[in-house]
Amino acid sequence: MIRPSRLLAGLCLATVLSTPALAERVSVLVFDASGSMWNRVEGDQSRVEVARDVISDYFASRDAAVPLSVIAYGHNRRGDCRDIEIVAPMGQGTPAELERRLRGLMPRGMTPLTDSLALARDQIPPTAEAADIILVTDGLETCEGDPCALAATLAAEGIDIRAHVVGFGLSRVELEGLSCITEQTGGMMFDTNSGAELADALRQVSTAELIPAPEPEPAPAPAPEAVFDIGDRAEAGFAYAIRWNGEATNVDYMGFVPQGESDATVGPAYGTIGGTSRQPHNPVRLTAPREPGPYDLILRTARDGVIARQAIEVVAPHIGFEAVGSVEPGSRVRFAFRGPERVEERIVIARPGDPLDAQIGDWGYALHKNGVITLTVPQEPGAYEIRYLARGRSEILFARGFGVGVPFVDDDLTTAAGLAASAAAATQGDASQDDIGAVSATFRLPDGVQDSAVSWDGIPLDPDMAPEAWAPVETGRAVSGLFEPGRWRITARAPGEVVYSADVAIFPGQPNDITLSVVEDALEGALAGGWTVWAIPPRAVDDQPMTMARVMLRLTDERQDYTGQIKPGPGMGPDAVPGDLLSVVIEDDTLSIAFAQPRIAPEPLRLALSPQGAGFVGTLFAGPERLPVAFWPEAVPQDLPLWRDAAFGPDSPATQDPSDGAESAFRCTEARCAVTLDGLTATLEQGWSMTPPAWVGATAGAHPLSAPRVDFYGPGGASLHLNPHQWLVSNGPCLATAAGPLCRFHDSPTAAAEPLAQSLALVARKGAVRLRLRSRGLSRFRCPRGLMPMRSLTFSFPA
Repeated sequence: MIRPSRLLAGLCLATVLSTPALAERVSVLVFDASGSMWNRVEGDQSRVEVARDVISDYFASRDAAVPLSVIAYGHNRRGDCRDIEIVAPMGQGTPAELERRLRGLMPRGMTPLTDSLALARDQIPPTAEAADIILVTDGLETCEGDPCALAATLAAEGIDIRAHVVGFGLSRVELEGLSCITEQTGGMMFDTNSGAELADALRQVSTAELIPAPEPEPAPAPAPEAVFDIGDRAEAGFAYAIRWNGEATNVDYMGFVPQGESDATVGPAYGTIGGTSRQPHNPVRLTAPREPGPYDLILRTARDGVIARQAIEVVAPHIGFEAVGSVEPGSRVRFAFRGPERVEERIVIARPGDPLDAQIGDWGYALHKNGVITLTVPQEPGAYEIRYLARGRSEILFARGFGVGVPFVDDDLTTAAGLAASAAAATQGDASQDDIGAVSATFRLPDGVQDSAVSWDGIPLDPDMAPEAWAPVETGRAVSGLFEPGRWRITARAPGEVVYSADVAIFPGQPNDITLSVVEDALEGALAGGWTVWAIPPRAVDDQPMTMARVMLRLTDERQDYTGQIKPGPGMGPDAVPGDLLSVVIEDDTLSIAFAQPRIAPEPLRLALSPQGAGFVGTLFAGPERLPVAFWPEAVPQDLPLWRDAAFGPDSPATQDPSDGAESAFRCTEARCAVTLDGLTATLEQGWSMTPPAWVGATAGAHPLSAPRVDFYGPGGASLHLNPHQWLVSNGPCLATAAGPLCRFHDSPTAAAEPLAQSLALVARKGAVRLRLRSRGLSRFRCPRGLMPMRSLTFSFPA
């Protein structure tokens, strides 16, 4: 068991020595690295190869004054909807560094659009006034998320968040399925099928952040063209925010017209663009016609007439009320529905057969009800119906019968959720869209080996690959075959018990022609492959393991030793550089790896590791300082409890309460306690405690935070988390507070969340901040040169 006397806190290695200047607008690029990106798009090039070149140029040409974060998904594991990674934190990384990281992504997995967009939202600093999320994707959601629902939450954020969708090789139906993202956030939709079109789309997104340079006087040209960012279908009666591109003014007309027509009656579906002469409205909010059928969306100017026309099929809407059944007279009843929720549309109670203007008792407007309205039903028993009325009570858009004080049977199983699912069905991609086709590869024996009866076989090495081995019938000195993309161990056995072998990565878009090497007293190669070095946070630090580096191990050609490369992660800090390993030594079940980081320490850094579970746990030595780490296979999930037990010793029963895992800065023993700690005020209920406000990020850079992270613990296992790190929508809901989002897990009690959220506020901090975590032992340390944070930190944990 490893019990280092001094532990180098992961915060040191993670420190960014210079914090990017805060900006009013920021951008987040979400890159699709799922398996479907191996599909061909231009000649013999795959989508990912084209996208790497184009996006690398985008990194170099975009305005560097707008901070950028980069997220990728689907590049680590097949079939894993959690395979989402922050490739570059906000404002960190030069264009060359971003290009290097992008080119290292190898598509193989799923398309978790919704959680990726949620993680992108979490990268937006609270000081930003506006943000652009740029989604580059070649497929739809394949992880059962609802990107449309997430887009609605983005639109409701307190800052201007525009989500742009750059479809790369999407069909028209697939584009329509994602149009809800741009419609609800005011972003732009692009349909690209080549490198040039992809580059132009990214250029247009970037232009939205820049002041355009003056253009020379244009030569006479044909009438200007315009385009819309809406798919080829719309739901009857629903409103859409439609962006347009062309030369038009605020008094020109845009909207839906009968197919082939060039004008229509002014109304919700057709009218002037609006805005001002200097800044016309863009997007324009239009309501699709109520009658399904073929229409055109047009842009008509006074000077040039119709300058844009797009065919639109208006489909029947998915609208209605959920079943009500029988209710008590005079009771308050919750009516759930799905409808357009437009201005002056109302929901009323009437008797079946009553005229349009009939209304009995309680009623309400439909606008902004989010699918639920609560009304008081009549006192008189009988049969009634709940009606959704169009503007001006011109028609009943939909209705549902129910009984008051009398039995009422409703066999219609329609639900609001079912209607929403039907409307959102187009946002779900086919389950097989991310599958990668078989890849051809050729294997040869070294030059000079005579042609003879050679037996060949291959076994897959990645845990997410099918287990079937490759065993061709061919017996020559060179063979070819089709392979599932991934890592393989290919072996050839020649007469005289001569064995040749190679561990290879077979993927599309690269030459897969490999010559095997002879095996003499070879190692088995069990360690060959990708590994991650994780910094293990002490139990007193409430945070997740931090990526220090990725290590790729491989056997030498002689199969006598291991060699490989190291690729620093965010935790190594900005001075770390990739490079070759200096040594890999296996002795008595221990593993020692040395590598150079001259900007951090003059002597090599060293990993000293012992087997634990699926990998190794040990210590990273940087000069006299040390850091507990796990050396773990890339495809194997983290096991933090095992790592902590191996690094710090087994946890004691006294620490099993969730609030005992971190320092309690304050515990409320009165009926209610008002407390101010280090820039944060809060009111706690009896039995609740809080950790010290953390104003320095504990991962990916140790950067100063604009609002603190705090954990609150209460009776019965309740917990609430202020400004949590990388919180996903799937974890649970968050409440907006004056001090940042306050989040809880789905299974955590909810009663205390609202009063605590209302009490939270930021106040002026006094003096310098020093993070002190106290426990049975107190261990003070310094970070080695090159790893020093901006201020000293003091940690304590069991020695």
